[in-house]
Amino acid sequence: MTIWGRTRLPLGLVAASAMFASGCAGGVDDTPEANGASRSSALTAATPASDCDEREPTRTVATSGSTGHVEIEDFFIGGVFFADDTILRAKGHPECVAHVESPDEAFAAAGTLTVSSDAVGTPGGPPAPFAINPDGRNEYFEFPDPPLFNVGEGTKVQVALAGAAGLPPIPETALRSSASGPINVTEPVVPGSGVLAVSSTAPLRFAWDVPATQPPHADRGSHRQHVSMRLFALGPVGWGQLYCSWPTAAGRGKVPALLLGAFRSRLGGAGAVDAVVDVYSGEFRELATAKSSYVVFVTTDDATTLPRSTRATFE
Repeated sequence: MTIWGRTRLPLGLVAASAMFASGCAGGVDDTPEANGASRSSALTAATPASDCDEREPTRTVATSGSTGHVEIEDFFIGGVFFADDTILRAKGHPECVAHVESPDEAFAAAGTLTVSSDAVGTPGGPPAPFAINPDGRNEYFEFPDPPLFNVGEGTKVQVALAGAAGLPPIPETALRSSASGPINVTEPVVPGSGVLAVSSTAPLRFAWDVPATQPPHADRGSHRQHVSMRLFALGPVGWGQLYCSWPTAAGRGKVPALLLGAFRSRLGGAGAVDAVVDVYSGEFRELATAKSSYVVFVTTDDATTLPRSTRATFE
């Protein structure tokens, strides 16, 4: 299986598929969500999670638009963009979003992706920011060496995207790398088979040990530290990724059952499909408009104790 950089995005599965606000609101609603502060014509960060996190939503919303995934690590930068996806949300749960791609959808060129950090231009850091243009498959790759940041130091990282027709730009945005070592994930527990069973009818719960020492910006302000997850799944009529993120200091989070159900239904077929689960530490943001959703996060390999790309079944 081909692996997408250090995020281990299963592009072998993708290639196979290509061949064939606030308040807890309320089945799947395919009407576009009204514009709001985080759904404006300019990319803005989505609202952080609230206490609604513990209540199940009663409605999901589906919109169509462009999506993107940008992962920034110490020794790796990668990004992919899509021009026309289905974007799924659960009302009252802005901490989660799902992107669903059609089987024949190709990667899209979204202009130059520029990544830098406070270590750039300093002794032991990269000499200059990285200006990354799409390759022949419209994928974005770079391998910083020296590293873009040192693990556990909470380094400020900057990212910007030039954009293209139908793919909005990302204005320069700052995020922080993880301010701690690997975070111990206590839930879910991977069984002896090495394969997690993810249900589309029950919440998917996560729990972790909060690091004993948290920096001043860890749980407040514009550079909150996060534990975030990605569920990648491949179905017979579609494939996609579901993301959620929670403040590291919370020690727990869950993926709403209604969103899992809506996501699974978009993949087609019945029964279990192949999936992988990743859990990250470091700052995570969704940058969104009314017709786009980009997820951008800073992490590192083995950022948590849940093995990267843990195999799963999703039913």
